[in-house]
Amino acid sequence: MSDISHPQPPLPGGVRIGTVEREQAAAALADHFAAGRLETDEFDARVRAAYLAKTAGDLVPLFADLPDKQRFTPAPERVRVRRDPGREAAALRVLVFVVAILAAILWVALVRVPPLVFLPIVWLVLARRSFGRRSCRAW
Repeated sequence: MSDISHPQPPLPGGVRIGTVEREQAAAALADHFAAGRLETDEFDARVRAAYLAKTAGDLVPLFADLPDKQRFTPAPERVRVRRDPGREAAALRVLVFVVAILAAILWVALVRVPPLVFLPIVWLVLARRSFGRRSCRAW
């Protein structure tokens, strides 16, 4: 097995950046330009340098003479959560079914009459499972 090693130690600010960080830097420079802190030529040169930057250290000089509040800091990596509509719909159906069962039990306990109101709901649920979705939509 070969041992992979770096020929030289990483430099400070040597962490590589991606398109997101470059666009954040350009947007921050646009805010400074809109606030009147940068002239047109200076803004163009800094934005060009931001898009050519390879590391986070390359972006630091672009903000060195600008106020700290608008200084570029790379945003932490965001975790994207994918939503599954099928799973959400199934969870909603289970929740509605549990609430219907609890309502039926409460109805019987308080009114002491069989919950005939829930019979059509139960019938529709069972019919949907046995005949499929298309037949229920046709009703």
